[in-house]
Amino acid sequence: MIKSKLTLSLLLLSLTLPLCARGFDGVSAPQLRKDAEAGNAEAQSQLGVLYASGMGGLRRDKKEAARWYRKAADQGHPLGQWNLAFMYVKGEGVPVDYTRARLLFRKAAENDFVNAQYDLGMMILQGMGGDQDRKEAEKWFHMAADQGYKEAKEILKQLAAN
Repeated sequence: MIKSKLTLSLLLLSLTLPLCARGFDGVSAPQLRKDAEAGNAEAQSQLGVLYASGMGGLRRDKKEAARWYRKAADQGHPLGQWNLAFMYVKGEGVPVDYTRARLLFRKAAENDFVNAQYDLGMMILQGMGGDQDRKEAEKWFHMAADQGYKEAKEILKQLAAN
């Protein structure tokens, strides 16, 4: 069995990666706000990134970021689901809630969002927000690895060795 300490450190590493690196393509904040308010899920997710990071001339506001991620997530936008899941994991802008995080990671993972497949696998492997299930976790790691996700390939190697 893989050592829990190693797996936990891998999960923590994945959770510390910057959120602002995923979802912002340089579009101006005023245009994003206009599109987001019109219901565009991609724009809502990107506006959330701007608030989460304080980029684009907006003040850093995690609650506002979570609000915009939620709007995107509610429309089934995988990046919005993934970003909101991280907010729940970290307790940024929302209370810590591993169960909600796991559900959101699952929704994004089922839409072939590779980062979510890996993160869902990590949560399942650790039993965060639900039952611990190594086989189920490996299924998600394989899905991510099949898309070329390096960290998923690494954890699969480690799991195979134990």
